[in-house]
Amino acid sequence: MTYRIVHYINQFYAGIGGEDVADHKPELRKGFVGPGMQLEKLFDGEGKVVGTVICGDGYYGEHTDQARVECLEMIKGLQPDILFAGPAFNAGRYG
Repeated sequence: MTYRIVHYINQFYAGIGGEDVADHKPELRKGFVGPGMQLEKLFDGEGKVVGTVICGDGYYGEHTDQARVECLEMIKGLQPDILFAGPAFNAGRYG
């Protein structure tokens, strides 16, 4: 079985930019983006990143309810077996 993986990352890890574009609205890209390449390699042929959901940190923080719905619709549409969110770190704004 090959696991269907969806990866959620912010605008920085997607290579879009930093704080100046933290208002980036949710976006879905086919396959892996950025660090998702290594994630797929770790599965050694038993997993495939079928899509990457990208959302700016600022957008998610300011529009949490709407962003959650938008991102979950994208994720559910890909019918993943596994969802990876991150990389992440202990930044102050995340609690």
